Amino acid sequence: MLQAAKEFQIGRPQVLAGLMLLAFAAECLWVAGSRKFSDLEYQYLGSGLASDTGQEFRAVSPFTSWVAAWPVRALRLVKAVAPASLGPALAIPRPWVIRLPFVAFGLWLGAALWWVSRRLFDDAGGYVALALYCSSPAMVMISSNIGPEIILAWSIFGLIYIGIGVAHTLYAPPRKWMPRIVILGLAIGFALSTALWSFTLVLLAMSFMVYLAPGRRRSVVVVLLGAGVIALTVFAYFTWWAGNGFAGVFQGLHPRATIELVRSLGFVLSENYSVPGLRGVNVGVLPILFIVALTVYGTWGRSRYFGNTAPLLTAFASVLLFALVPGPPVWSAAMGLSFAFVFIGGVAADLLETAFQRSSGAILIAGFLLRVVLTIGTLNFWIHWSGSNHL
Repeated sequence: MLQAAKEFQIGRPQVLAGLMLLAFAAECLWVAGSRKFSDLEYQYLGSGLASDTGQEFRAVSPFTSWVAAWPVRALRLVKAVAPASLGPALAIPRPWVIRLPFVAFGLWLGAALWWVSRRLFDDAGGYVALALYCSSPAMVMISSNIGPEIILAWSIFGLIYIGIGVAHTLYAPPRKWMPRIVILGLAIGFALSTALWSFTLVLLAMSFMVYLAPGRRRSVVVVLLGAGVIALTVFAYFTWWAGNGFAGVFQGLHPRATIELVRSLGFVLSENYSVPGLRGVNVGVLPILFIVALTVYGTWGRSRYFGNTAPLLTAFASVLLFALVPGPPVWSAAMGLSFAFVFIGGVAADLLETAFQRSSGAILIAGFLLRVVLTIGTLNFWIHWSGSNHL
């Protein structure tokens, strides 16, 4: 076992998780390098580079535009110091290079999901949650696409579980609070800078913190105030950077909100974008696993504890939020998937500790193998489909 840091050791679990994330990265780079840019991706790129080009673009998601512009700016710096012979190659970068920051966010979220699931449910729960994530066509799609979805999924997952972690830290000396307060503030700030309505999930994180710290509720307020100052600073910077105040960040409810809600709840388990040809391509595995997990959760008292309840509640809350109150154009179902994976991983870990260990393990392995095959087909279809400008 390799000691990489004070509280982090690299052993077989970390190696296996790393290999799974490597496979996820390969999927993302394959899609990112093969798929043409959509009109919406060009809009985010144009918004991020508006100050350089002098053109007018409305940044509906300032942080997304800021991230999208980084590869172009980095290539300009490389081109300035590179030999002239490399100029033509750097002039027109590959699509996967432009989308690379979003792939990085996808890998970051996958690593965080595994770390949280393993801490909550031990190795078995971590493996199940990460396997669901790495074989998810939806997570590959949003991680290989220029858009706010993966940033929102990453920041929301962070603010919920960092908030839970901070609640446990409140019983430690105050000097140990600061690192997590800073991280919590950054997560909230990035979420607000991507879609302002994500603030609603801050209230959910606060409710979890209050629940977990019954004797330290005044400290919860102090922590949230500190994190709020950091978050508002981050949000103010990106709003100023976008140069359009709050224009495009606030958008109200519209008459189609209820229809959008129903569609999002349907797609959250099918993991497909609103693409006609994708309907039915990759359905079956996740809905079945989720229904089984929900049935076990509802009928078996041992599985009903906070570690399983929190991701279940957050999964539905995040989908409801982004379906009913749309800010930038986002596929709201993707916001709840990472929490659904944690929930299924937790219930699966409970089942794997019972007499049904062998049968549960066999079903999970067969489901993952089928899921991988269906995911490859889904991604291949999406790469060659050009009928949507949304994603």
